[in-house]
Amino acid sequence: MARTIDASILPLGDCSTKSSDQLSKHLPKTFQIIPNGCQNIPETVLDQIKNLIRKQEQTLTPQEEDAIDDGFILCDLKTIQRKLVAWRRLFPRIKPFFALKCNPDIMVAHTLGLDPSCGFDCASIAEIKLALSSTGNERTRCIYANPQRARDDLDQALNLNIGALTFDGVEELHKVKDAYNRRIETWSQSSEVENDQRPPPPQMVIRLLVPDGHSSVPLGEKFGVAPDRVERLTQEALNLGLEIIGVSFHCGSGCHDPQAYGEAIMIASQAIHDVNGVIRKWNKSAQVSSRMPECTLLDIGGGYPGLCGVGGDSSRFSSVKSNFDEAESVGSSHEYDEIDMGGIQLDNTAHAIAKVVTPLVDELFCPDGSPIQVISEPGRYFVESAFIYCARIYSAKVDDNNGKRHYFIAQGVQGLFKDVLLCDETFTPIPLKVTESNATAVNTNNSTLFQSTVHGPSGENFDIVSSKDCMLPALDVGDWLIFDRMGAYTLSIAARNSSLPVRYVLGGEGDRS
Repeated sequence: MARTIDASILPLGDCSTKSSDQLSKHLPKTFQIIPNGCQNIPETVLDQIKNLIRKQEQTLTPQEEDAIDDGFILCDLKTIQRKLVAWRRLFPRIKPFFALKCNPDIMVAHTLGLDPSCGFDCASIAEIKLALSSTGNERTRCIYANPQRARDDLDQALNLNIGALTFDGVEELHKVKDAYNRRIETWSQSSEVENDQRPPPPQMVIRLLVPDGHSSVPLGEKFGVAPDRVERLTQEALNLGLEIIGVSFHCGSGCHDPQAYGEAIMIASQAIHDVNGVIRKWNKSAQVSSRMPECTLLDIGGGYPGLCGVGGDSSRFSSVKSNFDEAESVGSSHEYDEIDMGGIQLDNTAHAIAKVVTPLVDELFCPDGSPIQVISEPGRYFVESAFIYCARIYSAKVDDNNGKRHYFIAQGVQGLFKDVLLCDETFTPIPLKVTESNATAVNTNNSTLFQSTVHGPSGENFDIVSSKDCMLPALDVGDWLIFDRMGAYTLSIAARNSSLPVRYVLGGEGDRS
């Protein structure tokens, strides 16, 4: 049976970013090329504010009114493209399947969907539909990687002809088999049954339990089967007539230890060996019609940090052209030098993980002889640095007792900043003091700094965005705070509570006039 997931890798020579003209033809929304005068984040944000204020003389859309009143998200699509190129240089044998749950933004999905070297990890029906619309209905570029699904979701996924599904228990196997039986029953009663090919059964990927203690959000308590149960699950799948095509794992969201990937890959390699041992034994005694192909897919999951470490984040939200775009493709991560990350620990980059993973994949699964194809599910890696939140201060107070400043913005810990509570994350804003009549920035570099607290809108005591060691100049209502690297697990949460405007730009291009 043909594989229902495309894990093939394009030659590195085909690795390049799309031009603004190419993007304009295919993206569902418009974007602005960052003007030459904008060479850093505050200048780019100020340019957007100017555009909004100028448009006030005409008619603003409701979203534009919200952007002026409460702030907006700014997304640099070029950064996402560069990160895909960087991925292919760092992990030349591993096809990324972007984890849509990390950021289900339609422009992000379509930007990645334009490149056949990227697929999509989907955890819900809404994400599957977004992936299909972004790829021109290429179902082989989707994996339904949620090991626990409701009956209706399984039915919808099979009706959409999604064929690659993860699982981690016997119960889920039976749910999938029952869903497939319902699909066949519906198909057999169709008036077009004589002209339609019988829908093939879904192909299964075992989700393994691996050590994930070095991650910000461990997932092992919720998902994954112990390696010593792999053979039992494989046998049950064969009994049900379901094909096991691969093995997957996840080292946890925000994994801080590159060696954790190496350990997990070793565990997965043994699991593939165990799965194929059961399949070979089955095939020896089975009739030809019920023989199964061996497992040939390894999915090494997500958890990668938002920094690539090799320049893919350069020139973001700036008109400055990036040397990264002109760099030659390189065959493996250990041949590609790290760049100065401005004080950020180099261990916390995708490059550090690639130095462990890329040679190990080559060692365990020889490029010239092994049938094993490798995919991954990066989320934060692609989008964290491609988004900034621009928040307008709508209330400002000074504590008469200690002089501490308190600023209030439209998003809090129940929205974009939920990681304050979930991961003890610290957010330090960039101040932008603005004269609103003509939108000019006031230089705050030499200003006196005050201990400050940034509050969310709820009025709850816990709704504090920035507090510890937050030093800001004196700001007023109408000034702005810029929060950098806001692309991961933010919009998916905020969308539940508000329709936060997102404005799209293309960095590193400059004016083309």
